[in-house]
Amino acid sequence: MPWADPVVVPDDIRALQSEIDAYHREVRAARRRLRRERLTGTLGWRRWSFPIGVLTGALALAATVVTLLAVDGSVRPSRHTAVPLAAPTVEAGHVGGLLPAAALTTTAGERLQSRALRPALLVLLPAHCDCAKLLDSLAAQAAEVQVQLVIVGAGSPDAEVAALPGQLHHGSVVAAYDATGALASAYTATGVTALVVQRDGVVSYVQPDVTASTRLELPLQAALLLGTEARS
Repeated sequence: MPWADPVVVPDDIRALQSEIDAYHREVRAARRRLRRERLTGTLGWRRWSFPIGVLTGALALAATVVTLLAVDGSVRPSRHTAVPLAAPTVEAGHVGGLLPAAALTTTAGERLQSRALRPALLVLLPAHCDCAKLLDSLAAQAAEVQVQLVIVGAGSPDAEVAALPGQLHHGSVVAAYDATGALASAYTATGVTALVVQRDGVVSYVQPDVTASTRLELPLQAALLLGTEARS
């Protein structure tokens, strides 16, 4: 009787290589399925797979957000850095004009120019002000917007001004002396007088006779946003 489905044996066994490879793929796939079934069928997998998946996703999302913030912060110029001095039409020593150029001496004996102190909350002190608590309040307000507080005493160095930075507990504080009193004279300072200095050296706000209830956060925030127009 003739074969209904005769088996053909090839002359060269290499002709069956594709079938052999397919067989081994099927065997490997079956083994992988068996291993997955053994793992996912356990009580521990059913109990912890979902919480672990949620936690892994949350960590991945947090890492992505942190990375994006770090990259964004590294390429974006800081709004707290100085920009070139402006060239306003308003005379120096008035609101809207540049801070007058004055040579200052820090309590550490270093020489610096007043216009290098930007942006800043610059506070002109009267003699014997006894105002450490008031200055600490101003330092806290400046720290909220990450602006340095510069306290300037008129005349020659004295121990009272030198001791003030150690009595303040907020932010970055620079204490200096204006030997000629040029700044106090320019702004007709009375009591504790606060000057808000923009990034471009323009004085955008002047507040004489500062008290404990004086709030300067809004003028300080504006000083960081302004100061990008006309520059020399």
